[in-house]
Amino acid sequence: MTQNKPPLLSRRDALLTTATAALSPLLPNGLHASAASAPPEKPSRAVPTGPGHVVRVHMPNMRQGSFPHPHAARIMVERAVATLSRQSDSRAAWRTFVHPSERVMLKVNCLGTRMVSTMKEVTDAVIDGLQGAGVPPEHITVVDMFASNMMGGRYEQRTAKNRVRVLAHRDAPYESQWVTAGKARVKFSTLFTESDVVINLPVIKDHDLSGVTCCMKNVTFGVVEKPHVNHNVINDALCHIWALEAVRSRVRLNIIDGSTILYDGGPKYNRAALVPHESIYATTDPVAMDAIAHQHIAELRAQNGLRTLAEVKRPPLYIQQAADMGLGIADPNLIALETIELPPFSGAVS
Repeated sequence: MTQNKPPLLSRRDALLTTATAALSPLLPNGLHASAASAPPEKPSRAVPTGPGHVVRVHMPNMRQGSFPHPHAARIMVERAVATLSRQSDSRAAWRTFVHPSERVMLKVNCLGTRMVSTMKEVTDAVIDGLQGAGVPPEHITVVDMFASNMMGGRYEQRTAKNRVRVLAHRDAPYESQWVTAGKARVKFSTLFTESDVVINLPVIKDHDLSGVTCCMKNVTFGVVEKPHVNHNVINDALCHIWALEAVRSRVRLNIIDGSTILYDGGPKYNRAALVPHESIYATTDPVAMDAIAHQHIAELRAQNGLRTLAEVKRPPLYIQQAADMGLGIADPNLIALETIELPPFSGAVS
């Protein structure tokens, strides 16, 4: 039974025409977007495009069968990063977030088998963009927790240090000390702590504990040892782990594989609740993106006659808590969703 409510995100889509003006006061040093567009030589933390600023690039027919077309994914990722950074040049856009001297970890999500994993075509597009900006392949590592899940997600393990590596937690030790984060305790993988920059590459999924898994959970529960020890305090853990300097200083960019959305039965694959979305998102605000993911999931659940996440006792309470802690924007009226509509992908490579 469909709820009587306005179309999904329509009010935020209306912010497209005023996104730059709305974000100008939020840029560093009071600069306007045009004046602040020159990337720093070596960013030390996430370059703000404005709290709440999220870019969505939508391209119909971007998937070929179950997976994105590689060329479509490359076009969409490049457009998303360029729009977010306010740079027309691809090299300058990527260098807004990453310097070639830095070690970059790409945190994918492969828990949901090949059907609900970060699609390899999207990750490859990010790798291409980084290398085009001068980041050497030996500075790039693709990481997830379990090698078996990564192989199921079509990521072949690669350990050679003179190329882009594809590693799981088993390939490196954890830090020796536990870190307290609110009610949670964590030990980070050294794959994470030895990186200078993390680019977060989540998907949009329902989750059987937190209700939603997108930006925040992919990192906070995906770069630590034994994440299940914090499942009983999951909402508090999501916020306080992200608030740690070790996390906030590293995660510079979130590029979301929105080629599909899983609205029930997550975080693993549920064929009955997986729908195409044909989108790539980019943002520096994980809270805003998770709020958008929540609204997509809520809308799809309503359209398909499912109970709300609150009714099934897994509301994503962490989203508002994270906003209250100053980690990002959760209020839909303050989120500037900048939507880029591209023509349907024809399959041609120009």
